[in-house]
Amino acid sequence: MTRYCVDPDRRELIATWGTGQGDLATRIAIPPADTETSALLSLARSLGQLSDAAWRTYTHPASAAGSLQPNSEGRRRERERGHFGEVVDAIAKPNLPSGGSMVVSYSPLIESANRVGRALHELADPALTEAVLAEAATELAARRKRRTR
Repeated sequence: MTRYCVDPDRRELIATWGTGQGDLATRIAIPPADTETSALLSLARSLGQLSDAAWRTYTHPASAAGSLQPNSEGRRRERERGHFGEVVDAIAKPNLPSGGSMVVSYSPLIESANRVGRALHELADPALTEAVLAEAATELAARRKRRTR
């Protein structure tokens, strides 16, 4: 699972992950200097939740639930894996508050993606959005690759 961090001195959004022999890190983006640290931390938290939801589809496969019958845990897990193709769109065009309410997805994966999109919407930085969309695509590709082994 990828963890997302903010380096407040360098003003960077960073991704980290454990290898079993130590942790690796890579810079995702350098937001504008006037970006509030709290807004970046919110984005990092949302990205971490998205990574956790994606990893959960790998660590909790439908086949381990015991049943794929309608309305079963196995069926829910199977549907959740099917949402991978919707994640990038949910980040790019998140459900935003409108008229005092907001649509929230029952899918942890899709709702996490919407949270990332809402955090990016608040930051309103096209370069940061582009970098996060690329990171999300990379993260999901790693989960897909891992699932096929």
